[in-house]
Amino acid sequence: MSATLTEIMLLPREERARLALELLRSLDDADLDAGEAADVEITRRVSELDAGIAETLTHDEYRAHGRARRASRAAR
Repeated sequence: MSATLTEIMLLPREERARLALELLRSLDDADLDAGEAADVEITRRVSELDAGIAETLTHDEYRAHGRARRASRAAR
């Protein structure tokens, strides 16, 4: 392991997750095929969950949100 990686591994889990997220965001998705891009997106989302910065919804909240959006569109 490089000295930099060794130092990074000593960081608290939340800080490592945030760093991983930033590293993933720095990748140029244009160079990735669809499968690799999906893997990067999945990893990014898991990193956000691990870092505690992802906004999550329960199934009921998601359904209520969808109903509200449909009602809003219908009212236009």
